[in-house]
Amino acid sequence: MKTMAPDAVDVFTAGDKTLIVTFANGEARRFDVTPLLQRKCYAKLNDPLVFAQASVQNGCVTWPDDVDIDPDWLYEDSVAVGTT
Repeated sequence: MKTMAPDAVDVFTAGDKTLIVTFANGEARRFDVTPLLQRKCYAKLNDPLVFAQASVQNGCVTWPDDVDIDPDWLYEDSVAVGTT
């Protein structure tokens, strides 16, 4: 049985369409948003001003207008960059 990933607790944008997400277990992971940008629901993130507004709400990385990424997806499709 697959276990759920820890919730996101902090996020900052790093470089072009990359997030550094810190999870509740203290692990920091790099997530590349680029593959999502072709999907209509994530198209707004092509705007650097919108992308820079990433924040964490209820364990998810979110942006204005109800754009979000589930913590399971963030964790599974990211690369560890260290621990905090």
